[in-house]
Amino acid sequence: MYADAGAGVRSDRCGPEELIAPYAVAESVRGRLSLGGGWTRSWTTAWSFGGGEVVWPVRDLAAVPLLRSQPVRRFTWRARQRHRPGLQFLVSTGRHHGFESLEEQRLLLALDFLRVQEVLPQPFRVEFAQAEGRTEHTPDFLSVMADGSR
Repeated sequence: MYADAGAGVRSDRCGPEELIAPYAVAESVRGRLSLGGGWTRSWTTAWSFGGGEVVWPVRDLAAVPLLRSQPVRRFTWRARQRHRPGLQFLVSTGRHHGFESLEEQRLLLALDFLRVQEVLPQPFRVEFAQAEGRTEHTPDFLSVMADGSR
């Protein structure tokens, strides 16, 4: 017999709440971030356009022409490495998207169920201040939803 249709989430009606579990940031971690006055000007993002790097302060991210950007770093894979990279086809975008771990692959699958418009891998590098000084991070993906939200 088939499973009770009311017991699960219908894929044509699911949203982020059903597919992606929120990640709680511990207050001890959040407390190390330097969020004093003007942090949105001092935290910066570096994007790649046509082989060159362009830097925007965090406060101006809405002005970034996302869909013209290129990844700030590429990933490669080789035999006997510890993580599990690969390619995941998304029906929503009609293309394969690279992932570097099983968690990233699952995220891509969830984004496909949410009918994502675009997925940008390693879209930018953010440089920010924390108690130990300045540091940087490259997010795995930036998704653009059908309604334009990111």
